[in-house]
Parts: sequence; C-alpha cells; structure tokens
Amino acid sequence: MAVTQQNEIPSGEGLTLEKLWAYHFASKAEADERQREYDRRWQEAEARREKAEARREKDEAMRRKEDAKREAARQAEDAKRREEEAKREAARQAEDAKRREEDERRQAKKDAEWKKLMDAFDKTEKLVMANNQNVGGLNRSFGKLVEHLVGPGILNRFDEYGYHFADIKKRRHKLYDESGNEETEIDILLENNDTVIAVEVKSRPNREETYLGRHLLRLEIMREHAKKEGWENKRILGAIAGAIFDTSVRNATLKAGLFVIEQSGDTMKMDVPKGFKPREW
Repeated sequence: MAVTQQNEIPSGEGLTLEKLWAYHFASKAEADERQREYDRRWQEAEARREKAEARREKDEAMRRKEDAKREAARQAEDAKRREEEAKREAARQAEDAKRREEDERRQAKKDAEWKKLMDAFDKTEKLVMANNQNVGGLNRSFGKLVEHLVGPGILNRFDEYGYHFADIKKRRHKLYDESGNEETEIDILLENNDTVIAVEVKSRPNREETYLGRHLLRLEIMREHAKKEGWENKRILGAIAGAIFDTSVRNATLKAGLFVIEQSGDTMKMDVPKGFKPREW
C-alpha cells in the first residue's frame, strides 16, 4: 500500500475557502484509504482465522474418526475375547460337571459296596449277639475285620487336626482289674507323648444308650488305669468310628465330647464342627 502523506492544514496569508475545501477532501480521501487498508487487513486476518478454524475442525474430525475406529476395534477385540472366555468357561464347567458326575458315580458305587458290606456285618453281629456265642471266633474275626477297614485312615484324620501318632499303638487292648478279670477292651488305641485316644469301632452306631454309654464308661476305666498303663501325665480322649451314623447319634457323640470318624468312600472322614472341644479324662 502506498503511504499517503498527510496534508498540512493551510494557514497564513493566502488562505481561501477553496484551499480549505481542498484540504478537507484530501484528508477524507486519505482517511478512506486508511479505512480500506484496515478493512483489507482485517478480512485477510479473518480469512486466515477461518482457514485455521476449518483446518482445526478437520483435524478434530479426523481425530474423532480415528478414535472411533480404534474404539470399535477395541470393542470388537473385547467382544471376541469375552466370547472366547465364555467358550472356555463353558467348556470348563462342562468338564467340571462331567468330572463331578463321574466322581459321584464312583462315590455312589463305593458307598453302595460299603453299605452292602456293613449290612452283612450287621447281620452277622446281630446273629452272634442273639445266640450269645462266639462260634469259631466269629465275634473276634468280625471286630478285627472292621478295625482293619477303619484303622488305616484314622492316623491321617487325626494328623489333620494336630494329633500326631506314628502308628496304631494297639488293637483290642484289654484292661484287667487286680483280680485279673477283664474290665474293658479298647478296639483301637492311639498314643503319643502327651495324648491317648481310645477309638470304639462300630459298623453302624445307632443306639446311644449302648455304644455311647459303654465308651464313656470305658474312658473312665482308662483313667483309673492311667498310672499302671503309663498314662498318668497324658490326656485321655475318646472317639467313635463307624460306617454309617444317624444324625441324632452323631450329634450325641459330639455333644459328649467324642470325635466322630465316619466312612467316606474307601477312606474315613472326621466330623469336627467349628468350636468343638474334645472332653478329656
């Protein structure tokens, strides 16, 4: 833009109306030229601003498009991963269900076989008790057979609850009075440095007044024999082991402070409820 030199205001001699009008129009033309230059520059700046805004909006639109594309890809990947995880979980659950079904089938077969065996023992025991005889050592053979079925799992069960025994101390251990008469017999005796546990073994404990009362009396007799047996500084505990426990019988045994050891498949389990504290003699 050509710079217009500002006209000087005429003054002095020779000032005429024509000169004043000439000055006025020259100043207006210069002002108009400056306004046009300002408008041109403002329009150029506005055009640059609009162009920059348009470029920014375009870049923002492209960014949003890229973000949307990445988000869609991420969601698709997540959906694919969830689908794969769902397939794996469904396969795992199906496998677990199949394994549980197989375990239950095997367990049911073991339980049926064990129940069949215990039913046979019950019939034999009742027959012997009814005849009140010991034909060919049948009572003794029956007791030994049940104890040998129960014995191997007992050590592991007590070990799980902090009672550690190297082995079964004695089977069918008898205690005698001063006259040599048998006072009681302990089916399975466990003993370590500080504890003695007497385990009464029954195929199916179901008569509280018989099995429970007798075993509690047996534990009292054991305490009376403690010095002679070397148990005077040891705590004496009791347990009942069997193949099948009625609920009422199990509860009565636990209430009396005795451990309950029950057949489970081809091994034994020990029912120790929360808060259970064994009675000591």
